[in-house]
Amino acid sequence: MDVITEKPIVEVSPFGGQAEAGPSRKRSDNDTIREINSLISRESSKTKLRRIAAQDESNQKPFNPICTETTLEACKAIRDDCEKAHYEPIIRPWTDVSLGYCSYLNLCYGDPMFANNPSLGEGNGPRGGVRECRYMHFQVVPSTKKSTSKISHREKLPTLPVTVKRRLLDEVEENGEIGKPERYVPPPVAQWINCDIRSFYYSLLGQFQVIVADPPWDIHMSLPYGTMTDDEMRSLPLRSLQPDWGILCLWVTGRAMELGRELFAAWGYKRVDELVWVKTNQLQRLIRTGRTGHWLNHTCEHLLIALKLPADHPKNAPIPWDTHPSLRQLRKGVDTDVVVAEVRETSRKPDEVYGVIERLAPHGRKLELFGRKHNTRPGWLTLGNQLGDSQVAEEDLHDRLSQKYPAQRFVFVSI
Repeated sequence: MDVITEKPIVEVSPFGGQAEAGPSRKRSDNDTIREINSLISRESSKTKLRRIAAQDESNQKPFNPICTETTLEACKAIRDDCEKAHYEPIIRPWTDVSLGYCSYLNLCYGDPMFANNPSLGEGNGPRGGVRECRYMHFQVVPSTKKSTSKISHREKLPTLPVTVKRRLLDEVEENGEIGKPERYVPPPVAQWINCDIRSFYYSLLGQFQVIVADPPWDIHMSLPYGTMTDDEMRSLPLRSLQPDWGILCLWVTGRAMELGRELFAAWGYKRVDELVWVKTNQLQRLIRTGRTGHWLNHTCEHLLIALKLPADHPKNAPIPWDTHPSLRQLRKGVDTDVVVAEVRETSRKPDEVYGVIERLAPHGRKLELFGRKHNTRPGWLTLGNQLGDSQVAEEDLHDRLSQKYPAQRFVFVSI
């Protein structure tokens, strides 16, 4: 009986010779794909240098890592010694361990440990009318010695000469020479104006390179603050507050995502990016019991980022990132588009987001709309209706406000 042996299929290579098809060819293709993906995802030398140049070494804070086991008890069950920080449960006489973790944890009015937590704001007592929360809460147990873990050490970055930093960050004068361009220097104090944003006389303010807005969207849910209708949002004169190529950052809810894009078009902006805030609780875990969302519990919030376009800029024309002086001052590629941070009081956003915005647009005036006292920040002007007495550090702005609103008090802060 003849034995039939199957011969491998042979293909002619376009580079000459023969190439064998089959599993070996597939493995080679997969290796090539993996190599290409690795090259695409790798940080380029220019991007890394721009990130190094943009970092503020004076603002670096020590990092105290939390153990991956989270609680001290869980950590001791698998290791004898750990150099990281942990959480341990707070057991009160009324605590019922079988109920599990409190959904609010360190934001709960029902535990004495957190009664003075500034993140709670001015609460009216325990949530749900319960004075003593029976669920489990936690407190931090700091590490007893300095951590030697790699995660606790910042990347040792080289010190770059000033001229190299300026060139990497496109800080060049119009004649192309490296130097210190004349730019607006914001006051080193926070400014705020208590007003009704719907009827405020915006022409008093001047223009801003960056505007951040966290509107009280009407999300068809019961909220502890007043909301604005879609038409009231459309009527805001944001376009008059920014020069061409200014940056507008808009916090949106699930329903307002599409509305936000509509507003960009109506105001003369083009959406160019989006930042996502992933919410965590005190134990650094994702919040799974979100109180927003109609279909799914929302554990993140979105910040849409848009550019103000010149009136004569064609709708689908490319943005001249590398040629226009205003756009070259924006520090692209320095930060990521995801911020993981713990939630605080209602509507308060992470401080880390301000850092991302300030690094993206380090020059020019900055304005925040719909802010509260916790939003006020040095170098920024905040507008909102819950700010108390207004505080202004720009003398010309103070004079204009006092003339337009003589019955309102504007505290002038001398620098």
